[in-house]
Amino acid sequence: MSNLKNLPDPNDNFRFAFLSWKPELDEDHPPIPVTIISGFLGSGKTTLLKHLLCSSTQGRFGLVINDVGKINVDAQDLKHNFPEGNEKVQILSELTQGCICCSIGDELADALVYLWEENRPSHILIEASGVANPRKILETFYTQNISGHHLLEVFQIVNLVTVIDTAYFLEQWRMALQQRKKRSRIFLNDPRHPYMELIMEQVETCDLLILNKQDRLSPTDKEEADAIFADLNPRTDKILAEEGKVDPVLVLDTPRFELQATQRGGRVYHHLENIEGQVDQEAEEIPHSPHGPHGPHGPHGYGLTTIIFRARLPARERDLFRVLRSELPGVLRAKGFYWTQEHPTQCGILSLAGGVLRADRAGPWFIDLVREGHAALTEIPRHVETIWEPPPIGDRRQEIVLIGVKLDKEDVLYRLNACLIPDTFSENSS
Repeated sequence: MSNLKNLPDPNDNFRFAFLSWKPELDEDHPPIPVTIISGFLGSGKTTLLKHLLCSSTQGRFGLVINDVGKINVDAQDLKHNFPEGNEKVQILSELTQGCICCSIGDELADALVYLWEENRPSHILIEASGVANPRKILETFYTQNISGHHLLEVFQIVNLVTVIDTAYFLEQWRMALQQRKKRSRIFLNDPRHPYMELIMEQVETCDLLILNKQDRLSPTDKEEADAIFADLNPRTDKILAEEGKVDPVLVLDTPRFELQATQRGGRVYHHLENIEGQVDQEAEEIPHSPHGPHGPHGPHGYGLTTIIFRARLPARERDLFRVLRSELPGVLRAKGFYWTQEHPTQCGILSLAGGVLRADRAGPWFIDLVREGHAALTEIPRHVETIWEPPPIGDRRQEIVLIGVKLDKEDVLYRLNACLIPDTFSENSS
């Protein structure tokens, strides 16, 4: 059981406040702005938070601090520096023994409801745990309760902020580039969160990147980091910082969040969610700039290459995983859907980051839901309709976005195409 401290006793039913919450909307009380700060352990989130509290000219803040341990060290640090009720902090809530992006999302909603009903701070700052996925945190704001209400009726997300220990990231990035051993495979529900996998998700789903600890970077490091993050998420704004010292106006008073744009900001998500009917077997290399063979970053080759692999034939699962785990050394990030001969009715989902491949079967393809009588053709979601082919294919497909350094496009496509089973459907063979 996780704890909500500085809040009413759980026995007074506060713990389930969001479940049946019915906000009384008042034009005199506009939505409260919310800034969500994510970042891996040790990146400097709390240091940034303290700087924002000290330097901002806004009114009093409400803080929600999440840690997965029994003792919320960050919250204790903030309590010491900003006692509750002082001129900067109106109330500080600790969420412990769970992560707000998954196991205790309901308690985040409860804490926010309490801040709205009892305190109405000028701005709410949420410091997520180091293992939090921002996409999952967003679900808390958009989920309806049993009364049909959601948090965005009274809150407005200003920015999803990700704080990066830039020197450590570059160290891990370079190690991943040099790695030649077989990638490990883990399953969708595996609780492990390897660094590179988690940091990719945090970078790909944010509005503002704080490249912290810049004092540990050389000019070449800064150039490399800027190029890498520009390729991973072209939409996000980036700020170099030392000890979290950032102009608070750029973080708190410069709204950037927009649901669709934020979710599709990362290059892998942009290509997966903007397919617009590209249904044939194809693979394309996406040039990232018109500045010649080295890109805009000179001969060091910092720029990344994106290759999109699409096919409407099933693959041999063993061969596909062998290629993804062993035969694509330059690939640092991949995400997408796969279709195998061994499990033809099951939609496969994969996510590759550095030396880890997370892959599993997530459930039936939509065409198999129709075939089994669990759905009708008239119920096809729009994103499925754009890639739909007549039965027996329907939405079954290979659709994988791969990002890497110095990729050999022809070799990558050759290896992936070699996993396909030709003539499975003669009318659709290429």
